[in-house]
Amino acid sequence: MKICSEILALSTAIRTTVLDDVNHAVEGLKCDLDGVLKYSTSIVDWLKPVVDLSDFHVYPMNGITQGLDWWYDKEARSVVVYPGDYQWITQKSGYGKIRYISVPSAIDGNFIDIPKDVPTAVDLAYIGSTKVKKIDIPKKTEFVFYSFSKPFGVRNIRTGWIFTRKEDKRLDALTHSAKYYNYYANSISEVIMKNFDIDYVWNQLKEKQKNICEKYDFIPSDSVWLATTDDPAYDKFKRGDRARLCLAPCY
Repeated sequence: MKICSEILALSTAIRTTVLDDVNHAVEGLKCDLDGVLKYSTSIVDWLKPVVDLSDFHVYPMNGITQGLDWWYDKEARSVVVYPGDYQWITQKSGYGKIRYISVPSAIDGNFIDIPKDVPTAVDLAYIGSTKVKKIDIPKKTEFVFYSFSKPFGVRNIRTGWIFTRKEDKRLDALTHSAKYYNYYANSISEVIMKNFDIDYVWNQLKEKQKNICEKYDFIPSDSVWLATTDDPAYDKFKRGDRARLCLAPCY
């Protein structure tokens, strides 16, 4: 069995890369450094081929991580997490229960169903690196998180959003009244949405993912940035019974 040294040299974090067309679209983009501009975004419409968040309030965040922190730090209920899911979120005790879940799953990069019987906080980090597949957002889903860090590799810009069922009055005051938000990240996000469809990255990389997986006997994930294997050589990337691999250096 062939071993990929480029993957073995990686840390366990998933760091994707920026495709050339995306880099060309945003390079040289200037930002109004002292303006006071009303916040607006196309993210709800851009996501609609996969997920309908029309019933949610949307607020900009510095990446998914800030959105998760904003929610988690104020969450008084028990937070339940599948073993091996995004390590930034840990289980904690409280009154009542809410489940954190990533879709596609951070465990293996594959689509999973969102529970309908309990309140949920749903992390869509890898959407934009998969084929178009509808995700049903149950009525009990209270929070949704998204950014372009994983699918488009622009992690250093800190694009991101938190979607809430109920209006968050503090975020509403900060974003819409005071107009405090990351203007540059917002500009980058809008350029990406204007120029690239939600399955652009998947279309660009799906054949490369297939070829790499065939070469090294990996199992391709629904996200083109990821694959899984039970080869013990990759055990440092293990989540549950399989290792989750980042294919970015192979592209």
